Amino acid sequence: MKWIIRIGVIMFAVFCGIKAVPEEKASSGDITSTSIRYVALGDSIAYGYGLSDRKEQSYVELIRKNLETKYDSVFVTNFGENGMQSGELLDILTNPERKEYKKYRATIKHADFVTISIGSNDLLHLIQLDLNMEEMIKRDAHKFDEACVQFAKTFPKIIREIRAVNPDVKIYADNIYNPAKGIDAFSQVYSVADAYINRMNRGFYPSDEYVLVDIKKCFDGEKESMVNLSFKGREIDPHPSEKGHKKIAQMVIKAMER
Repeated sequence: MKWIIRIGVIMFAVFCGIKAVPEEKASSGDITSTSIRYVALGDSIAYGYGLSDRKEQSYVELIRKNLETKYDSVFVTNFGENGMQSGELLDILTNPERKEYKKYRATIKHADFVTISIGSNDLLHLIQLDLNMEEMIKRDAHKFDEACVQFAKTFPKIIREIRAVNPDVKIYADNIYNPAKGIDAFSQVYSVADAYINRMNRGFYPSDEYVLVDIKKCFDGEKESMVNLSFKGREIDPHPSEKGHKKIAQMVIKAMER
């Protein structure tokens, strides 16, 4: 009889001990609620190309700094890659033969939120600077049309693949801005390019699967240009300036706080 009483006392003590330990709410990645994991996907905009110090000035790093004021531990992985197109990003996420496949998926699996900057290069790689912009688009209109059609098919697949890897992750996607906005010398480029950029942006379909960060509307509403648009030989540099990256970071942070 005594051993039954002793066992009862031990079980009661263990039960009380368990109840006395405060419960910690875990987020994805088996980390405490005071930690957060952020993954940035996309092209050279996410990478921070063209900045004097991308590790300090890019919108990804600015978001990191903001998160560090709110969380004890912040883990950031920036997969931004110069020249990446939407089709390549989808291939990395879905093709096991790609060397990046496992790393991308494993990192996304444990992410609390993901940002995406993609689509600009789908159009940009078609531009030939040795031709007049209007003549080029008239000649290659079918290529630009096809790029818009393909992006509208590819982007939803990217979102759904991320969701398949991590159903609970929050996704914030930047749409495509017009780099010639607010620059008088490129007013012709702006008007010609804007029609296709607007068509591309329709590919960011309305959905509860992700949050659209409307960079196009934001940059169009600014009095001064948010980019460092320049032409270098046969290449064009349409990347955001330091001010542009600050604006992108502010918009993503605002979207996160809603």
